[in-house]
Amino acid sequence: MHNIEDFVKTYTVLDKEFCEKIRGELNTANWRQHTFYDPRTGVYADRSGNKELDVTNDNIPSRQELTQKVWETVHKYIVEGLQKPYYNSWSGFSPIRFNRYHEDRLMALHVDHIHSIFEGERKGIPVLSVLGSLNNDYEGGEFLMFDDEKEYKIKQGEIMIFPSIFLYPHRVAPVTKGIRDTFVSWVW
Repeated sequence: MHNIEDFVKTYTVLDKEFCEKIRGELNTANWRQHTFYDPRTGVYADRSGNKELDVTNDNIPSRQELTQKVWETVHKYIVEGLQKPYYNSWSGFSPIRFNRYHEDRLMALHVDHIHSIFEGERKGIPVLSVLGSLNNDYEGGEFLMFDDEKEYKIKQGEIMIFPSIFLYPHRVAPVTKGIRDTFVSWVW
């Protein structure tokens, strides 16, 4: 029998030089403040009193190489990690979004039922969340799951994958010093 924490897996994928290269490319990106979609109102809004992180979907030069590494990690999670004959493939995953947390920025408690990745031609719901860390040189910014009972320390170059459903609520505590850079994608 599995515990739901068994489905949260972390892989060391990216080396320090590649992470720093991406961070350098992100310094010229166009950032906007993150918002959450409310299906009851159909509106995107800030839920943290203007403390949400900044996000960008800019097409940086290293995006294709990073996307390939994410794809390989998703394959490892699903095919090698889960080893379930009834779940051994996926339809796709969203373009990588980059997240930047300046001091005093956070991500409010949520689950990854991402509305915006399915506007337009794609239809479905995300089944897996993919989170990668690009640096360690910050303080605070803890990644917390399960009603803040479990803290996951995602190190530079690591990718964490977990189910996107309501059983996996999570948030990021405010950064207290430095800048926290991460990236996310969702698998369906």
